[in-house]
Amino acid sequence: MELDIIRKELDKLGQSLDYIILLRLSLAILVGEVKEERQLPIYQSAREEKIYNFQKSFAEQTGADSESLVNIFRELIASAIRIEKNMDHYRIEVEEADIKAVKQELNTSNQILSDFIIHMDSVKEILLKNGIAGDKFLVSLSEYYKSMFNSSEN
Repeated sequence: MELDIIRKELDKLGQSLDYIILLRLSLAILVGEVKEERQLPIYQSAREEKIYNFQKSFAEQTGADSESLVNIFRELIASAIRIEKNMDHYRIEVEEADIKAVKQELNTSNQILSDFIIHMDSVKEILLKNGIAGDKFLVSLSEYYKSMFNSSEN
């Protein structure tokens, strides 16, 4: 198994995360608009706690590092709060033609992301049904990659 092949997969997932974070932050602008409109506070501790609890539960089931997931989401939430506190910065006119130009691609990306979540939920369900949870879950995913990389070398 070649380190370069593994790193290429890591880079692909990293780039995917970049775009997912970008999309998540674009939704923070909408959240900020709704909160302004309804005069809601920017910081909502109950929502934040719900997110952290979900991450902890996910980590427990899958063997992901709970502290890392919570810290990642802490940073994502902090980024969203910065956006919500600076809504004037995001009051920019966007041409309808610009939106139309990318609408089909974004619709397709959104569907692919939804399908990805459905497939990963299926993987999680299958493994959990087979009694594979926690660290064994994480190692099972690692074994999948090992077999994928080994078959591509042959």
